[in-house]
Amino acid sequence: MALLFGVTTNANGQGPFCGAVNTPGCNAIRYDSSIVIGWATGCTVVRGPVDIVDPDGPRVHFGEDHLAIGEAGTSTTNAVSLGDGGTATLTFAQPISNGPGPDFAVYENSFNDSFLELAFVEVSSDGERFVRFPATSLTPTETQVNGNIDPTMIHNLAGKFRVGYGTPFDLAELSDSAGIDINSITHVRLVDVVGTINPAYATYDAFGHMVNDPYPTNDTIWGSGGFDLTGVAVLAHTTAGIGDMASTTVTVYPNPTSSTLNISGCRSRHAEMYDMTGQKVAQWDIPSDHHQISTAGLTTGIYVLRIDGQSIKVIKK
Repeated sequence: MALLFGVTTNANGQGPFCGAVNTPGCNAIRYDSSIVIGWATGCTVVRGPVDIVDPDGPRVHFGEDHLAIGEAGTSTTNAVSLGDGGTATLTFAQPISNGPGPDFAVYENSFNDSFLELAFVEVSSDGERFVRFPATSLTPTETQVNGNIDPTMIHNLAGKFRVGYGTPFDLAELSDSAGIDINSITHVRLVDVVGTINPAYATYDAFGHMVNDPYPTNDTIWGSGGFDLTGVAVLAHTTAGIGDMASTTVTVYPNPTSSTLNISGCRSRHAEMYDMTGQKVAQWDIPSDHHQISTAGLTTGIYVLRIDGQSIKVIKK
């Protein structure tokens, strides 16, 4: 075990969040999953520079705005590059509403499970006021990432999974935000993370951690750089059996919870709870595969329950 930003990592040095596609507890959503019921119908991209250190220099030019409309697919070239700090604002034929489970998913064109170009995600009900999902990045910042990122160290950042697999977002996390209606989201905005660890140009997560992702990523041949968007999917509302998500054997209920949480189907005899900064806030011994734990000591908010190698979001009322 080790500490990073005050977070306890496991024996393999992994963080508290779900890992790559096909690992236990992964919440990636395939582009052709049965829970995908629609796609963005409009997209406007404001390109960032090839390199943030030259903000008035050339812009990336890979792809066109319309390539982020409709089904994402598995092509790494069917994408539009945002450039350093660039944005893409997407609209939908019908507003996205909040329901049980994730409400939409964002797709990037990463060619593997660790070269991850990231973006912040914001939503709006009128196209004017946008609210950002509280992102967490626990990737070390002692040296600049130029290749690999461990996905268990990041949460609520688009681009967490390889091409063809979307990062899900749950509007319930923004239920206390002013100025938006989480039952009528008309716009989703992606803001490229400038992954440099140079403080003069760095970007930060919701908890003040510098976000370290591959930098620089400018490609002089293709004219690409930064986050490469392939699509944004609208998801059906369901509480279980989410089509084509990684399989899970652990059942946790009720969720949201006020004082107790029932855990069934687990093999592990130990469970840990983390807050959204990655700080471990509680742990329990699990004497059987059907057990009840108390959450009364936790403050209202969103947590991650780590058990059986899985990371399960828990909402405390």
